[in-house]
Amino acid sequence: MACCHLRCWWWRWVVTLAAFNMIFLTLGIQYNYSILYLSLQAEFHSGSAVTGWIGSLSTALSCLCSPLTVLLGRKLSRRAVVSLGVVLFCAGLLTTSFVPAIGYAYLTFGVLCGVGTNLTSHSSIALVLEWFLRKNFSRASVFTVLGSTCGMLVFSPVMTASITRYGWRKALRILSGGILGAGLASSVFLTNPPTEDYAAAPDKSPERKLNLQSMVPMKTDPEGGIKETAGESMDHEANTNEENTEAGGNYIAKPGILVLIKSTEVWLWSVGIVFAFLGWTFFNINFASFMEGLDFNSQQISSCIMIFASGEILGKMSIGVVGDHMPFMHVYWIFTSCVFGTVLLGSLVIAKSYAAVAAVAFGSGVMRAGAYGPTFTACAQVFHKTFGVDTTMVLSIAPSGIGILISAPLSGKNRLSCNIEP
Repeated sequence: MACCHLRCWWWRWVVTLAAFNMIFLTLGIQYNYSILYLSLQAEFHSGSAVTGWIGSLSTALSCLCSPLTVLLGRKLSRRAVVSLGVVLFCAGLLTTSFVPAIGYAYLTFGVLCGVGTNLTSHSSIALVLEWFLRKNFSRASVFTVLGSTCGMLVFSPVMTASITRYGWRKALRILSGGILGAGLASSVFLTNPPTEDYAAAPDKSPERKLNLQSMVPMKTDPEGGIKETAGESMDHEANTNEENTEAGGNYIAKPGILVLIKSTEVWLWSVGIVFAFLGWTFFNINFASFMEGLDFNSQQISSCIMIFASGEILGKMSIGVVGDHMPFMHVYWIFTSCVFGTVLLGSLVIAKSYAAVAAVAFGSGVMRAGAYGPTFTACAQVFHKTFGVDTTMVLSIAPSGIGILISAPLSGKNRLSCNIEP
């Protein structure tokens, strides 16, 4: 294993595959909460907003707990944090299967699964960022987050079939055991990059090695890296030396919390991501319930979710292919997807037939890929130079949690208004 770390640069793709699997197992279940939503609502006779808030809370905590994950990462290795997250997530699924009332699901599925997902996904993607700082981060990050869409595609029929055959309680117990085994096995491959040896591996030249050791992402190059210009590199080196002198050692002090709070770019980014995820979370929480209101059967509901996931997979794969070669920053992907996605989401008001809803679902999946796919790369391009890996991860994930948290009651009201007969 040590040989792979120190001599084989391709080991980073093994880490990426393991990170993909962690996202697949956790977010794949959460993005199919709309299927579990129907079972919970039928058994406990709860309202749309009350039931939807469970999934919204879980998905929101899977983003908002990033600061907690950063603190744990300073005490434990990233692999240990991922393993802890898998255990918490599976414990949440298992305990949800025993809840006697809907209120308990807020703690079991909402809190345990949400916190477990954040520990798992945050640490996994952070490792991918550390391995791919020099090149191909756009491709690697898109491939990693593709795990959530593939999980949505796979777990949609799996959850539907399991709930139909065994009931939702036993289905959750089966899923918790399978995810626990697969997740802990995948976490073994989530290792830290060997900084010096790994940096020298692609190119043995001293100049290339120096650039890799002082890499500070800012602009994308044709190879997919996030690099700085020669002038910026010199400025960064001078600042680094000054900071080292003041600290009396090799530690480079990062800007404090006040710099983060006062940053206009941070606020603009955060507000934009909040609104983007507020709209897209409708598919995770209430899409199945919306289709049930249109008198779709369980097979039609499952197939529409799979069609939506297929569209998102196509969109993310396209971004992964061309993303490292685009002449503009990835934040424009997010803006474009939100504009066109708003039009498609609005068309659900008039979509009543299965064919119309399936078409809108496919198009919406493609558009959502433009918001979910390049988020980490866009954030790294803007903020990594100033704030480093951990803060970049928090800014990538936490603002989306706020939008997700407030989306459940809004989407529940939208569902009711859409299903009222004229």
